[in-house]
Amino acid sequence: MYSILIVDDEFSIRTMLMDYLEEFYEVEVAENAQEALNLCKKKYFNLVISDINMPGMKGPELLLEIKRLYPETRTALITAYNIDDYINLARKSGVSNIIPKTSPFNFKELFDIVDGLLTGNIFGLRRYMNDNYINFGEFCIKSSKEAKDVREAIVTLLKERLGVIGDMRLILDEIITNAIYHAPAFEDGTKKYEEFSDVVLEPQEYVYLECGYDSEKYGVSVVDKMGRLTKEIVLYKIERQINGKGILDDSGRGIHMSRLFSDRLIINIAPKIKTEVIMMNYFTNKYRGYKPVYINEL
Repeated sequence: MYSILIVDDEFSIRTMLMDYLEEFYEVEVAENAQEALNLCKKKYFNLVISDINMPGMKGPELLLEIKRLYPETRTALITAYNIDDYINLARKSGVSNIIPKTSPFNFKELFDIVDGLLTGNIFGLRRYMNDNYINFGEFCIKSSKEAKDVREAIVTLLKERLGVIGDMRLILDEIITNAIYHAPAFEDGTKKYEEFSDVVLEPQEYVYLECGYDSEKYGVSVVDKMGRLTKEIVLYKIERQINGKGILDDSGRGIHMSRLFSDRLIINIAPKIKTEVIMMNYFTNKYRGYKPVYINEL
């Protein structure tokens, strides 16, 4: 059984998380960084989830030290504050998952992220949806000319089936553009296609999409088979867009806008194999609030 250590100075939070997660894993708790480090010396943990703001050593510093001592341990941060304020700290400490303390707490989302970190089972829109998930469309883009048609087909399905489209047209335009023009590259890493040019993709460059919904939300996944993104690159691009330094960057805007205009953005990466971007929107305000960071790299 996988073992998890939860570190939080709030008794109610660490108890709530332990009560839920111990149904599936071995779980221990600590109320500060020193107690957590002492426990790590006695037992190996597969995953450490730490609050960001704690008395004494902060969460990012703790997780950086744990990664130094135990490189195989997976790590995640959790906070009730604006996650955008901690992107730089997360990047420096090598953390690519920051979980929001929503009210009510989203336990299904917590399980999906924890399970992915522990097992490496991260791909597929379905695994992030409830059991009553309904898939209502799968598409394959083979050229730049097909991109607009696929985007409009998905938007039409969302409108006809659910009566909502939100900002999905804008988000899809950005993510599909990235998949077509930034994912393919020559062996030396240089860009293969000029942005907005007419492109016929090679089979290994095809872009795959899936859309569907459950009782709480709808989602769309976009997959390329290049796997060129890294979690470091994604965090760097998000940080530059947040602090305004990346306003003139020719890449990174799509990821930032997709995170900004969707309730949940999940980026899954199998290096040199595939990249998956999942965007989800809730039907109500139940779990909306500060934007999480979910970037999973095998």
